[in-house]
Amino acid sequence: MTGRPPTPNKKKMIDYTRDLRKLTEVLESIDTNLQILANAKSHNIATAFISRKAMAARLGVAPVVIDKLIHTGVASGGTSGLVEGVHYAKLDPSETNTSRFLFDSTKVLQAAWENFTGYAND
Repeated sequence: MTGRPPTPNKKKMIDYTRDLRKLTEVLESIDTNLQILANAKSHNIATAFISRKAMAARLGVAPVVIDKLIHTGVASGGTSGLVEGVHYAKLDPSETNTSRFLFDSTKVLQAAWENFTGYAND
């Protein structure tokens, strides 16, 4: 016996990592849903913000789509896309990394529903 510890099974480590990632996504989704419910009860007063990744997951799109919507908002002068001060906020005005922006999920989802044409949203 050499006294060396057994080597960890790489497949098990990959499985644990994958399971942890899935669990994190589920918890972020639950957190986002609870924030939306809190906003609904507080008459659309923002009670919390979420990350770009969580916002993208809530919309069912890739995070790069959120970046494109922010670019559209900047390029259009705030007439379309995501607008700073309405849909998202920066903690540091000089920040350019959108993964560090904070998103108001209620405002973003409301804007997404308003973009449907010919949809009766009674």
